[in-house]
Amino acid sequence: MLELIPAKKSKECSHYDKFDSPTIKVIECGKGNRELEITSNSILMILRGGGKISFRQFANKTITGGDILLLPIHTHVRFFIDERITILVFRLLPSVRFCDHFSLQALFEEKDKRKREKFVTLKINQRLKSYINSLLPCLADGLKCHYFLELKTKELFFILRAYNTKADLAAFFSPMATADSAFYNSVVENYKSIKTAEELAEKMGHTYYGFEKLFKRTFGVRAKAWLKEQQLADLRHEIIFTKKTFTEISNMFGFSSLQHFSRFCGQNFGMTPTNLREKSALHSKKRKQEMVKNQL
Repeated sequence: MLELIPAKKSKECSHYDKFDSPTIKVIECGKGNRELEITSNSILMILRGGGKISFRQFANKTITGGDILLLPIHTHVRFFIDERITILVFRLLPSVRFCDHFSLQALFEEKDKRKREKFVTLKINQRLKSYINSLLPCLADGLKCHYFLELKTKELFFILRAYNTKADLAAFFSPMATADSAFYNSVVENYKSIKTAEELAEKMGHTYYGFEKLFKRTFGVRAKAWLKEQQLADLRHEIIFTKKTFTEISNMFGFSSLQHFSRFCGQNFGMTPTNLREKSALHSKKRKQEMVKNQL
């Protein structure tokens, strides 16, 4: 490993990234279950290893070496790692652009054409491999200058734009491709503390008419429909991926009784909370058994 010159002076610079979550970092995890809180829109490159990932409305999606995925801000993620995994993480600023003439917001119209959100990944192509191979040694050397990491992130976006179609980029960046990033982030930060679209509009300081108009322009759907989808995804996550009692979950989501909670799950998930949790546990058990067989 080459030594930074001068190493001490570089680390004392005010632009040196000293945070626990730098703009770009490498994460390595062994086999097993891992949970992660995403505090910024983030691109994850799976360099080696693989397994399953669950977040928001997506459950047990397969990831493997060579995949690139985007995790939106304020997301709780659970990994089921089959083998040791290495991930290159890029934390994205709200102002990130492909270039001076093509922003993420330019993808909004393309996103509008898509009828349903899907779990979308890109692939690490040969050009990205070269980019990664030049970046990793610098990170290993401890080169964490904020400007350097920002430039490398810009370089990544240039490469993504050059070697992917606009339609593919629109699908991949769908969670970020909004008409108003500040409004989007505010909605995501506040929606869990309210029950209705009217409450959310009031909390964010909008008239309901103005809020609904801006919401539709930003998210592509009506606020009530989006809130219901997010709340269902959050409820499903609490049932499947936590050890909270059903009474705790029922109270957390404001159900009047356990009977109301169970009836709601039956109507929306097709089964009771107990059956939903048991089915998920059985699926996890089968996966572990398959992993053991593959090792024999």
